[in-house]
Amino acid sequence: MIGDRTARVEEAAPHAAPPRRSPARRALGAIGGLLTVVVGLAVIAVVALSALGVTRFVPVLSDSMAPGMPVGSLAITAPTPRAEVAEGDVVVFTAPTGPRVRVIHRVMHVFGPEDAANLDGWSDDRLAIETKGDNNPSADPWIVTIGDDAVWERTSVVPFLGWPFVWLGDPITRMVAFAVVGATGTIWLLTVIWRRPPRMTGEPA
Repeated sequence: MIGDRTARVEEAAPHAAPPRRSPARRALGAIGGLLTVVVGLAVIAVVALSALGVTRFVPVLSDSMAPGMPVGSLAITAPTPRAEVAEGDVVVFTAPTGPRVRVIHRVMHVFGPEDAANLDGWSDDRLAIETKGDNNPSADPWIVTIGDDAVWERTSVVPFLGWPFVWLGDPITRMVAFAVVGATGTIWLLTVIWRRPPRMTGEPA
């Protein structure tokens, strides 16, 4: 029968092959996937090292320690026993006056029991230090007292990696960044859904 013959021809016809992406698009996709994996692993490593107390990553938000540690750098710090802190070390602490911001400055003087006993907030189980930014004309207007067993000391500096933290410190920039990330993720998800090949008639569900 003509109808049966037509049906058999249609059944025997091979399915149309889906369009192939160009080599350039495949390469870009592979690079994008690799970058995503690298960034994801880096974020996991940073969070894990910080949570375990192995190291902390401190963005440099001002030029007070330039030129060795300019704004936009990322300082890598490690815990140092309080008793081992010495003049010349670069340490992280919370500013004792004004806004409670994190500061990374150089130790100019470590007060001993003979002179630190007259300082406010000092006791035998606390460290008292005078600090200064390398690029500042004078010492900081405070005496830092630290009661923790360990002080976070700079071990190395990575240029430029602190800029994302500097930018995200601005509320408007932070809002725009979150909006861009959310929109990008939504577009990527919709693209993945729309690119699914259509199910051929007669294929099992």
